[in-house]
Amino acid sequence: MHANKIIGAFLLVLLFPLQDSYAQNPWQQDKGEFLLSPFVSHYRASSFRTRNGEQIPFNDNGLFQNYNPRLYFSLPLNGYKLNLFGSLPLFVNQFEDTQQNQRNVDLGDIELGARFHVKQMKNHFLMGAFTAFIPAYQNNRLPYAGFGRFGLEGRIIVAGNSPWLGESNNFHKIEAALRQFIPNGPTQIRVFASEGYRIRPKIVLLGEIDGLFSFSDESEFFENNLQLVSDFTMVKASLNLGYEFTPEFALYAGVFHDILNRNSGIGSGFQIFSIVRLKSKP
Repeated sequence: MHANKIIGAFLLVLLFPLQDSYAQNPWQQDKGEFLLSPFVSHYRASSFRTRNGEQIPFNDNGLFQNYNPRLYFSLPLNGYKLNLFGSLPLFVNQFEDTQQNQRNVDLGDIELGARFHVKQMKNHFLMGAFTAFIPAYQNNRLPYAGFGRFGLEGRIIVAGNSPWLGESNNFHKIEAALRQFIPNGPTQIRVFASEGYRIRPKIVLLGEIDGLFSFSDESEFFENNLQLVSDFTMVKASLNLGYEFTPEFALYAGVFHDILNRNSGIGSGFQIFSIVRLKSKP
């Protein structure tokens, strides 16, 4: 599994509204607001699944590990109707077995995009987003940090709550995205669903299902270079617990595990991040 496949879910969690969210669309930043989130995840894999679903351990007791610190931000360009967002990543990739120990510390794909409010539909909001992925690395040392190709993504987002569960104690989100890397692909389809429930006034339990389906003529699997595998199927589930210290600050921690893989490493790990909402004085 790509280490950067982990990140999609965390960006969606960042848009999970706090209890006293003050934007007209709580998944968007309004005029004078700014969202900042430091994040770190750890991922590890020691086996993979073939296209036929067979689980195979890495050769020579191989183990791939990844630490990914990253900083996410979101700010309004035209009030809540148009937001600019981005993510600045760092990867610490390591593969070791009985024959070798490879380690690479490098920047990843910088993400920069625009997310726009389309319309409100009673308890739900329809949004769209366009994102560019800009490689900030040279891929001159194994394990690589990414494809080393420019990418574009279009995304549709529906987010809201279920009144029958309570007006402000539950939130959910569904997303579908199409991503294209240039030149030579891969082409990727991404689907995501989450459900959050406020189990106490300041405590949030959040479950997520995240799927990435990547299509490419470059179908070779590299156990020591998972970031470069471009033809695969991966679905992972995660569970996060968050504590909202104030309406402006929340801290989350969670675990994740792959539940479906094809031509992909079978991975698991944890993630920790905070959400900081700043608001300028009138």
